[in-house]
Parts: sequence; structure tokens; C-alpha cells
Amino acid sequence: MFREIDQYKIKVRDGSKNTVIYVPNIISMDPLEKLFDATNWLFGEALEDFNKTHTAVKSRRNEHGYSQENIDDIDRLGIRLGSRTQGYVNQLCLMEDILIFEYDRMSTLLKEASAGQVNLTDDACKTLKKRFKPVRTFRNKVIAHTAYTYSFKDDNPETIVRSILNLFPGPTKVTLGDNFFSGFSPHVSQLPVISIFEWEEIIKPIFQDWKTLFIKKLEEVQKMCPIVQGEFTVEP
Repeated sequence: MFREIDQYKIKVRDGSKNTVIYVPNIISMDPLEKLFDATNWLFGEALEDFNKTHTAVKSRRNEHGYSQENIDDIDRLGIRLGSRTQGYVNQLCLMEDILIFEYDRMSTLLKEASAGQVNLTDDACKTLKKRFKPVRTFRNKVIAHTAYTYSFKDDNPETIVRSILNLFPGPTKVTLGDNFFSGFSPHVSQLPVISIFEWEEIIKPIFQDWKTLFIKKLEEVQKMCPIVQGEFTVEP
């Protein structure tokens, strides 16, 4: 998906240093593409595992009613889903990190090279970050440290306890973030609810919109090219 951005790549020639700089970076799209494909694969594996497990559970339930094997299978499925979701969240954050870095780098370089004629800063990037924020919050408060073992000043007691309980989904659940020890806490957990099954409908469209934003801005710059300012030349 992200390799499409390469079709619109911009070159900045710095005559003073006799160098050519590409924006976005010429190496960045391949790792992004592989991360995207890896996340698609991880989602597919989770969905197949979920469907296969529940088909087996339903078959036993219809034949025998109660089954300890069903309970054990659901528990093991939760462990696998939790593990996959942790990897999924980390991959999502890495993708966003690369996109933000490349967009900021592109904006800064083109603004400098064009002496301010090209200014890519707008609200679209902020909107994409805001849409992604629940994933980022969950990564920071659960998977990256957790708050239980490495709390921040703004982590309340409910968040600290839930951060370790939500490394894996609760019994029969598929989401992380809503597994809790007690419903009587006076504090409200800061953890969002995360599911790997949100990939297709919620998260993938965010990355598709990132691609659209890059291409839109690069197209805008191409219409202005060539731009010559001092030692810099900006061209498609």
C-alpha cells in the first residue's frame, strides 16, 4: 500500500553540498509496507484461530453440553489473542512513528528548500494522530512498560492495576482494556479498549488516510516544481 507514495517522491538538490535528498526518505516505504503486510497477516491469523476454536467449542457443546475442554480452549484462545494483540499494537505504533517522522521531515525540508513557499503543516496530520490516540495510549500504559510496574504520575490506581490485568483479555472476551479486578473503584481507568479485530474497520482506514495525505501533499508540491531558492532546487 505505502509503496504507492514512491510514485510521487520529491527530490531536493542541495548545491552547496552536492547532494540529492529524497522526501519521503527513499528507504522508508519498504519497511512500512512490510509492517502493514505483517499486521494484515497477524489479524488474519487471529481471526482464523478465533473461528476455528469457536467452531470446535460449539460442536462439543451441541454434542455434550458442558465440557471442561471447551473452557480450557477458550482460556488458551485468550492467551493467544492477548499475545497477538500486543504485537499488533506495537506494529501499529511503529507504523505511525515512521509516518509522523517522514511527514515532519518532509515538511521541514521542503519549507527550508523553498524559502517558505511550501508549507505542509495543516490539521490533517493532527486529526490522524487524534484518531490513533487510543492505540498509542494503550501501548504506553500497558505494553510498553506496564503502568503496574513502571507507573507515571498521571496513572491512577485503577489504571495501574488494570494495566497488568489487560495484557490478556478477560474470560470469554476478545478485547484488552476492559478486564478489571473490581467494579467498585472510585477511579476511572485511563485505558482505552483495544481489539485486534478493529483492524479492518477502524485502524486500517487511518493508514489509508495517511497514504492519501502524503500523495495529496506531494502532488501539490509537484505542481509548483521546479522551485529554485539559493542553493536548493526542488523537483519531482
